[in-house]
Amino acid sequence: MSTLPRILVVDDDRAFVHVVTYCLECQGYRVIEAFDGKAGIDLAIRERPALVVLDIEMPLLDGFKVCRELRRLNFDSPILMLTGKSEIECRVSGLDAGADDYLAKPCDPRELLARIRALLRKRQRAEFEATVLYLGSVQVDLAGKTALCEGKPLPLTRMEYALLVLLARNAGRPVSRETILDVVCGCTRFPSTRTVDTHIWRLRKKIGDDGENPRWVKSIPGQGYCLVLTPE
Repeated sequence: MSTLPRILVVDDDRAFVHVVTYCLECQGYRVIEAFDGKAGIDLAIRERPALVVLDIEMPLLDGFKVCRELRRLNFDSPILMLTGKSEIECRVSGLDAGADDYLAKPCDPRELLARIRALLRKRQRAEFEATVLYLGSVQVDLAGKTALCEGKPLPLTRMEYALLVLLARNAGRPVSRETILDVVCGCTRFPSTRTVDTHIWRLRKKIGDDGENPRWVKSIPGQGYCLVLTPE
């Protein structure tokens, strides 16, 4: 069974909708179809898909009106306008109406899929930033950039917080020392190869992780460090 999110395709060209649906379903996405603007709004509000692919020229309501109405109704999933109208005025109008991206027909299916993946990643990052991490007695609010240990403030430095966020975004997967240096420290070369190890040691100490037998931040030989959110 597919675990990828649902996508709503709204276009009055049924043959085109079926082609787009086929491309998306081949990648594992689940697809909902609508063939006019009003039906598109109704389905978007009722089904809450993760993303909407929206045409402009449609009966009942055009894509601009659909987009503005969805945003008025607090529909916050990404909207990708996919339309034969490629003029700059239409692109500007679509983005101003609340669309997140704009792609002109005809397009290469690979570009459509790449843009959809990019929009979904951006949405996932935004949702991640609103989450709270629980590491034993430590609670980290990623949106508020605050940390508590047994209800008391835990003073994480800017670099320690950035390191924790990077590891959390890749939870369950090892993050290399080079990536940590580049993303967290803003540099790929340091005088000592122990720089990352030092930051990890300080972070572990603050969150109460055992350096000899770490529960949360584990060392993966030859690969880097990995944050385990559900330790055994």
